[in-house]
Amino acid sequence: MKQLILIVFIVVGYILASCTDSFDEMNRNPNAITEINPVLLLPKMQYEAINANATEYQRGENLFANQYCQWVANSASYFNSDRYEYNNEWVTVSYWLPYYTYVLKQFLDIRRMAETHPEYEEMYHIARIVAALGAARTTDLFGDVPYSEASRGLDKSKYDAQRDIYYDILKELKEATDALSAGFNETQLKYGDADFFYNGDVNAWIRFGNSLRLRYALRIAFIDPDKAQEEGEAALSHPVMTNISDNAYLITIIGDNGHPLFVISNWNEFRLSATLENAYKTLSTVPDPRMEYYWGVTEASVASNTPEFKGIRNGLPSNQLPAPNTASSSWGLLWAPTWNSTHVKPTSFTAEYPLYAMCYSEVCFLKAEAGIRGWAGAGNVKDNYENGIRASFDEARWNVNTSLYSTANDETYITTGSVQWDDGAGFETKLEKIATQKWIALFPNGTEGWAEVRRTGYPRLVPIARSEDISINVANGEFIKKLRYVDIEREINGENATSPSLNGGKGDGQNVRVWWDTGRYD
Repeated sequence: MKQLILIVFIVVGYILASCTDSFDEMNRNPNAITEINPVLLLPKMQYEAINANATEYQRGENLFANQYCQWVANSASYFNSDRYEYNNEWVTVSYWLPYYTYVLKQFLDIRRMAETHPEYEEMYHIARIVAALGAARTTDLFGDVPYSEASRGLDKSKYDAQRDIYYDILKELKEATDALSAGFNETQLKYGDADFFYNGDVNAWIRFGNSLRLRYALRIAFIDPDKAQEEGEAALSHPVMTNISDNAYLITIIGDNGHPLFVISNWNEFRLSATLENAYKTLSTVPDPRMEYYWGVTEASVASNTPEFKGIRNGLPSNQLPAPNTASSSWGLLWAPTWNSTHVKPTSFTAEYPLYAMCYSEVCFLKAEAGIRGWAGAGNVKDNYENGIRASFDEARWNVNTSLYSTANDETYITTGSVQWDDGAGFETKLEKIATQKWIALFPNGTEGWAEVRRTGYPRLVPIARSEDISINVANGEFIKKLRYVDIEREINGENATSPSLNGGKGDGQNVRVWWDTGRYD
């Protein structure tokens, strides 16, 4: 039922957002309906806030963020984004427009309707949480962006400082969760199964909202520690996710053939990154159990009777790319359940898998980091760290037949090698363990993975082989730091989009740090 409803909502969403506000005004039918029930708007907001469409996911997450945080590497000679080449069309349709056209605009419509329809108030506060998710994702990618004036029919919206955007995001999450916790009278209308994350479960939304508040509090911990602690401790004093049943996700629709990463894996354009391969194989005394769930042994190694998982270095020039059959594709237990055991090339795939907005495993790692910072309410650091890894194992095994895997090495992985927790270690050593395990667990949520690498400096990535952006000197160990603003903004809103005052006076560019990036990596 959800899949059918979502197909309808996607079509409605594209029709509603296909024109600019001024064009709508000129062509509005005075006899037409001017309001739409929030039930018709939330699904599209959720869908676009996490790039659930396969094409948007490929052009955004997989050709940019997943490569920038070095989970995957390019294996196609006709793509250059792994070498930091900017592609305006991809960035526009996958990151800029989804937020401003669908997430923010439709949220503002819900807010406006709630002002005159008290029965929509609960719906409004749930939408606030989705809008906060989309806003954080957008500012994390670009830095200072239009926010307070955006999607309101202005051609030249001002760019808000990322600090101000983050403060407002934290305020929105606080007010939304407080309102939902206080409850409403029986006149409130419900999203029901039009809510693809939680089917309208208000308590689940409260836990999700508080968990996001903790995420974004820690995002600013190095740049604004007092505000971070204030917000983080407040979030921890309220309900957050407590198990994997609290995970925020949607099941992608049948018409899109399942999870977008699975869909694009059949396009034969990316492989496991050598950086993630190395992490899987060397952090503990046993291989990371998650490797076989997401990745398949290479076809070439199967042909030579030496099955192995193998990655590709990020940023290789086209003429140095290895043959795709020599690196691991996503033929792991999730989507090609028998490939790693029988080595029979799959003819059909398991298409259904959650596309996560946030998971319990991440919350465990957030609490662990809050603990090493001394924040009240964080709990035992070691327990949170280890439980985060265990939860990540369970999330990776979602719906996998239990006969296809063993859990025998789970605890060995957690308690040996550099994964093993050491209460006597210093702050940086502890942070590196937490951040590295979070990086592994976040896969394949690339925007979060890339944000966390930039924020913490962990794990220590390998400089890419070649950069097509002359401002980024990979020979000196430099990495990409943000996406530049899209061309339509530079053309229509150039006074604001090209201002040298942006991003703390650094302006725009892919070698410019966002506000919360304090330079803990090169």
